[in-house]
Amino acid sequence: MKHHQPVQRSERTTTREIALFVFVLLVMSILYGTPRLFSQGFSAAFLLETGVDCLMMTIACLPIWWLHFRKLVHLPMKTRFALHILTAFLYYGIWAGLYYLYNPMVGLPTMNRNQFFQNIGPNLLFYIQVFSSLHIDLFFREREAQQLREQELRELAFKGEINALKAQIQPHFLFNTLNSISASLPGEQEHSRVLIARLADTFRYALQSTQQDLVPLSQELDFMHTYLSLEQGRFGKRLAFSIEGTEGTAEILIPPMLLQPFVENAIKHGIEPSIEGGSVIISCIRESKKVGIYIENTGSPYVGNPEDLFLGKGVGVKNTAKRLENQFAEKLQVSINDKGGLRIHFCIPG
Repeated sequence: MKHHQPVQRSERTTTREIALFVFVLLVMSILYGTPRLFSQGFSAAFLLETGVDCLMMTIACLPIWWLHFRKLVHLPMKTRFALHILTAFLYYGIWAGLYYLYNPMVGLPTMNRNQFFQNIGPNLLFYIQVFSSLHIDLFFREREAQQLREQELRELAFKGEINALKAQIQPHFLFNTLNSISASLPGEQEHSRVLIARLADTFRYALQSTQQDLVPLSQELDFMHTYLSLEQGRFGKRLAFSIEGTEGTAEILIPPMLLQPFVENAIKHGIEPSIEGGSVIISCIRESKKVGIYIENTGSPYVGNPEDLFLGKGVGVKNTAKRLENQFAEKLQVSINDKGGLRIHFCIPG
């Protein structure tokens, strides 16, 4: 199953956008100012007229630019191109309205009917040049961002392959060693036998998962049950856990070992520092066309800003957050729950 994510667009005005606009403005000023320059000569009046015209076109362009490249940038390109038919006339209406306000203020006559229609052509040509240039620039910026994202995914995949090869070095030796330890334990140490068996199961799943891109959510939750049961052997009654999934969530596909870093983080920050211990709760809830996954903990209250989890030395949460964003275009949300513990939430398409 392939998931295609939208390219993340920057909300900041880029230097290239400004440079393109200024360049087109200069070209239009030269094209339409040159005849006046030859007929009227170079003068302060010529500079003022050209400067005012550039200012009016800039002001008229700003709301159209904001609409197409900020407010409606998420719409399909075909839809935005169709909207340009309407916004081109909106641009000209703003430009003409500015002149209807400006001319009387400086003692100039307002545009008559003929002048109004004569100015439509040059202004629409300017509009087409400006916004065609900006759309072309946006296309190349999005392509560069997509290529960068694909390169990052290739690098992550390569690292994953290397790690998989490392993990497969003599795996049977590991399992045979664990089985030998289990067999050597006396019968009265059945609890230790169970823990060793669960440890072997976690290693086996971790190894098998390196050979799969996606696994059913139910399989990942079974692994989480084994992992938390193993941790219960360490913390005893200090650790309780629950794993819940609503109808229609079991068969969705997720990357293997996706939940483990978050559960490990919940134990580290909530259970381990608390004398009384606490709980780890995993919930999977159908949310329209996605499945929301929640991992939270009670126990020791989290001190500080939850976003600091992405700034610490640990790489598990940071790498998994990046994995979610690259593969599904989903942001990891971290907050404090009503018990003072951490609450991690993200969505998976499915």
